[in-house]
Amino acid sequence: MLDLFTFTILVIAFVAALVDTSLGMCYGTILSPILLIAGYKPAIVVPTVLFSQLIVDIGGGLTHTKVKNFTRKDTKVALLVAIPSSIMVFFGVFSNVNLPEMITKTYVAIVILLIGLLLLLGIKLRKTSKRLVFLSGIAGFNKGFMGGGFGPVVVSGQIVLNHDVRPSVSIGDIAEIPVCIIGLLAFAILKKLSFTPIYLIVSIPAFIASLIGPHITVKMSNMHYAEKLIGVSSFFMGLAIILKILV
Repeated sequence: MLDLFTFTILVIAFVAALVDTSLGMCYGTILSPILLIAGYKPAIVVPTVLFSQLIVDIGGGLTHTKVKNFTRKDTKVALLVAIPSSIMVFFGVFSNVNLPEMITKTYVAIVILLIGLLLLLGIKLRKTSKRLVFLSGIAGFNKGFMGGGFGPVVVSGQIVLNHDVRPSVSIGDIAEIPVCIIGLLAFAILKKLSFTPIYLIVSIPAFIASLIGPHITVKMSNMHYAEKLIGVSSFFMGLAIILKILV
């Protein structure tokens, strides 16, 4: 029978994936702390999130493409996000294994909070490849270190750099696919990677939600509203991480 604990995790994984594939963020940011609170060790939590995120990104990526959130013209930007973030995810995993969490959590919180603040204030920066590569590298590092913090940087960062909401969200999901694969390989190399039932518990509802989320993105016809929603999400996620560090 399905116990209350398992049911709760199923629901949270579904909601996290729905938010992630519709807004391009929050899957790992929601799921990682929940699994930690539930008693799972960081060495289990991060690869669990990486594995299930990979499933979510594949499902979401296919659906984003089907509903035309992602088109051929977005490929170049997706590569500019995917390549540096895929490189930096290895260093994030290395930090997860070797460095104190507080150092990276503090900088992750500051970056996410500042990007959210820029969106809320309506401040836009000139879009350049160097800026996008820099933000993508930070996002990849975040993913490898703590399982979350990829979407808030990549999606919000693209919008700050004057990229439309729909492709920004879809690029965040699609570019994250190689990041998750390399992150899992890095864990296998640097630390023993053992698959446990929690992988499937979170992956199944997350995959189902990933087929729904992109349709919500399409319905966000009011781009200004979507930008503010993503800005609020980023700002409060950064604030929440800072408060968690201080408390």
